[in-house]
Amino acid sequence: MGTDKTLEAAVNVEEIKTAITRALVTRTVLPPYEELSNLHKALLGHIQTMMPLAEKRIDRLNRGTLAWYSKRSRLNTIPHEMAQGLGPGLRSAEWHVRSLGYTCQFLLNNSGLDQEHDR
Repeated sequence: MGTDKTLEAAVNVEEIKTAITRALVTRTVLPPYEELSNLHKALLGHIQTMMPLAEKRIDRLNRGTLAWYSKRSRLNTIPHEMAQGLGPGLRSAEWHVRSLGYTCQFLLNNSGLDQEHDR
């Protein structure tokens, strides 16, 4: 349990929230590919950091319940999502970054790091 607390202390929740906001912002013009690429890398790092924390919390739910099944199913799709690249163009890169932003939000909400949204 001590390692969880150490990991939680090392996580910058505000940095994660900023990355999520940048990923989910409604854009009228697509940003440069380099900006999306940098945001993609940041989101992947945040996801890797939060995955073990969210996984432990979700696995503490009563197995077989709708809440556990729903969250566990979502968690199981994340490695596949992370393995996908940005795609061939700006639109696919923007879509993938937005998708990773939602994934980051899910993990933050289920990691215990954000006490406002702790479920």
